[in-house]
Amino acid sequence: MAGTAFLPLEEWLARLLHPLYVRVRTGQFQRARGASLAASADWPQTQATVHQIVWDSSLPREQLLYSYSTNDGYFSGSTWHWFERMNACELRVGDSSQIRVNPDNSEESVYVEPSTTESAALSASLVVKRP
Repeated sequence: MAGTAFLPLEEWLARLLHPLYVRVRTGQFQRARGASLAASADWPQTQATVHQIVWDSSLPREQLLYSYSTNDGYFSGSTWHWFERMNACELRVGDSSQIRVNPDNSEESVYVEPSTTESAALSASLVVKRP
């Protein structure tokens, strides 16, 4: 057979469990992101350019691949951008955004983006700049 046919019970179970799975993964991401932002609070900020956006078909998120330069050279990094109704920030390839770079290791960076868990002042001042 070309495809897999789900029984009505399996389809119902999948529709029930997937939103729970998404909530668990989103919570894990938010906790890890909060820890990264707290650990990098005193790191210097610089501009990064988004080079590629990869959609994740299993979860409501996309992977942002970006590059940035420091005095030590050119580097790249990646982060997950989760789709949230309250944080409708559309990013496109070529956009620039703020990141924090570890002063001791320029290869380590933390992407800074406004989110619903951060202060209203940060959410109000959009960090994405288009040319």
